[in-house]
Amino acid sequence: MNPDPSEAPPLPAPADSGENLRESEHLFRALANSIANLAWMAGPDGTVHWFNDQWYAYTGTTPEIMRGQGRESVHDPAFVLDVRERWQQSLATGAPFEMVFPLRGADGTFRRFLTRVNPVRDSRGQVVHWFGTNTDVENERRATEANAELRERERKAREEAELHKRFLYSLFMQAPTLIAVLRGPEHVIELANPPICQLWGRAEPDLINRRLFDALPELRVQVFQSLLEEVYRTGRPHIGKETPATFVREGGATETVYLNFVYSPFRNIDGAIEGIFVIASDVTAHVLAREEVDGLREAAEAANRAKDEFLAMLGHELRNPLSPILTALQLMKLRSSDNCERERTVIERQVTHLTRLVDDLLDVSRIARGKIELKEEIVETADVVARAIEMASPLLEQRTHTLSVQVPRRGLAVQGDPTRLSQVVSNLLTNAAKYTPPGGHILIHATEDAGAVVLRVRDTGIGMEAEVLSRIFDPFVQERQTIDRARGGLGLGLTIVRNLIERHGGTVSVHSDGPGRGSEFVVRLPRTESPRATADQQPPGSALHEQAAAGGTLRILVVDDNEDSADMLAEGLSAKGYLTRTAHDAPSALRLAKDFAPDVAVLDIGLPVMDGYELAARLRDIPGLEGIRLVALTGYGQQSDRRKTRDAGFAHHLVKPVDFAAIEAAVSGEPA
Repeated sequence: MNPDPSEAPPLPAPADSGENLRESEHLFRALANSIANLAWMAGPDGTVHWFNDQWYAYTGTTPEIMRGQGRESVHDPAFVLDVRERWQQSLATGAPFEMVFPLRGADGTFRRFLTRVNPVRDSRGQVVHWFGTNTDVENERRATEANAELRERERKAREEAELHKRFLYSLFMQAPTLIAVLRGPEHVIELANPPICQLWGRAEPDLINRRLFDALPELRVQVFQSLLEEVYRTGRPHIGKETPATFVREGGATETVYLNFVYSPFRNIDGAIEGIFVIASDVTAHVLAREEVDGLREAAEAANRAKDEFLAMLGHELRNPLSPILTALQLMKLRSSDNCERERTVIERQVTHLTRLVDDLLDVSRIARGKIELKEEIVETADVVARAIEMASPLLEQRTHTLSVQVPRRGLAVQGDPTRLSQVVSNLLTNAAKYTPPGGHILIHATEDAGAVVLRVRDTGIGMEAEVLSRIFDPFVQERQTIDRARGGLGLGLTIVRNLIERHGGTVSVHSDGPGRGSEFVVRLPRTESPRATADQQPPGSALHEQAAAGGTLRILVVDDNEDSADMLAEGLSAKGYLTRTAHDAPSALRLAKDFAPDVAVLDIGLPVMDGYELAARLRDIPGLEGIRLVALTGYGQQSDRRKTRDAGFAHHLVKPVDFAAIEAAVSGEPA
């Protein structure tokens, strides 16, 4: 039964107190409507017959709605059964009802309310009414839940932090690298894993919670204290590479190790630096191994330099005796002693061969030391080939080879040193001539291909095995020879070819179909435009040349500390009609020059007491010898050597041993 909820709740009272009852009901209604809570009254059976104004305001209902649907219409459906069950228990037992459950508001949302219902009893103890209130506890419950959630999150965060800390500690302690944690400006050791304890030579209990430089005082005077202070002060990490650290071991002995390390600052939640994380690796073995390798390499390089210097010295010293031998042979030829022609020819051929071997030794030595200098100009390939053929022709003729030349006269110009390029082609021709049986065929072919000049030297010789092909340009490598070494040589010619071609920005390769099937060497050089020929390219002859051509007698002073060389050269020049004098050192030459007044001086550069450069200057200081023609005759033939003689005023630079015709041309004043 649902009486009109708008009626005031009846209160029990004696029959004769009607007026008092009405007054009490009015007072109760006023009080119930003045409280902030929702309030209602129910009969003994639980039927609600009155709600206060706050109930209607919150739920948005009316007395009519409540009479028709009852208060369960604003309960959260999820809680209806539970609320109903507990309400029935209170009705059955007369016990107060208390429960928190949601009520729907006028806007359709649910908020949680603390619902309390207390029984009102008469004088006999019988329940005559139930008075209920609903207190909004949504905000309080939310705050409580939020606080509980926050506390739970904090608890989990602490657990996770502790777990993370334990994990990191376990990881650091098991790591093979060196790890330490230093806290505070005094760098107190908070963590030191076993590898770093072993490096430091201290047990972990002797390190933890101690200041680093108290535990390891030997580090205080090394670089590490200032580095740590800098990192702690600036907050900038420091990376050390192969830094030496010296530790004091038991018994006072010291040990130096090399470390790669990082000092990285770590900060607290406020961003302030709390300490420094140290991670390092011991690279001592690597550093010592590298130093050993460096030492071995330096020793090998020193030995190699000594070898190259020895070869250079050997070549120079060999040239000195070769020069007078060659001059003597040419002098014998001038005297036309036919009864010694065969012997002279043999000696001359062997001297020429020995000269070539010396030249190869010197070239390889210069290449190894990076001292090959190129005097580059634009030159036609045909001119290079012509000069090379001239150089190789004695061997080609000796072995009766047929040489075919297919090289255009013009249009295949390259930028390079004509002398060195001719040497390359001559070496290839000589190689082909030596390794081709007598009466063979050799082809020189040149053409243009994709902006490059391609020069091929092909022969019908003994060919090469694949194993030799891969090493043929290495020093001292040769195809196998018979025990008499009939082909001779040192195996340096092709090494010189490769290095000179590479210095010119080109390449050289070799191909052979196998033993007995010949070989082909292919040189590729960048092509350039041919120079235009001009009518005035030939320089005029000098005054001395004109004098010699007119039959005048030149006065020539020969100065060389090798007496045989000086005497043979002077005798040869005398045989040609020149007036000659010889000296074997600079002081003697200066004394002789004052009386002899030479027109030409042929000077060895490597003289004792005073070298050829100083002697040249002293000769020109003598009155009347200001215009003396100077010719350098020396064992040094580098471009730097030629530049020095030119700067010293020499008109010619001849390298021993030299053909007599070249000497005669130089002293007579023919253009250099």
